[in-house]
Amino acid sequence: MTIFQMQIETGHPVLFFSDSAGEISIPLNTGPAFVTATSDCVCFWVLSFVDGASLVTLSDRECEADGLKLFSGSIDVPSGIATLSDSSSFRYINVPVAAGRLSIDVWADDDNNPEWVWLKLGGIRSRL
Repeated sequence: MTIFQMQIETGHPVLFFSDSAGEISIPLNTGPAFVTATSDCVCFWVLSFVDGASLVTLSDRECEADGLKLFSGSIDVPSGIATLSDSSSFRYINVPVAAGRLSIDVWADDDNNPEWVWLKLGGIRSRL
């Protein structure tokens, strides 16, 4: 089992989880829901830097905290490397996963101002 955690402060309180290579399809309207998705990108909200940092967890384990499950779906990751990035295209982490369709579940403590967000990935490879 693998777990990655990081405290993230960003000017625009939205993060993207997608394939690391090539063009991705960012959701056109990220405002109506806490999580929005396309076939190759999951977009979710975090705190703005003025409100503090959000703890973001990427793991192949079920969420270990008491929170709300806000999304269950999958994205295409043909390169086998998924990345977490912000609206400035800053990449926080690259995660090796099985190439192809990747299942993702998203939990958070709050769907408006989340202090933490947990992404359960269908499978994380131990090495590239």
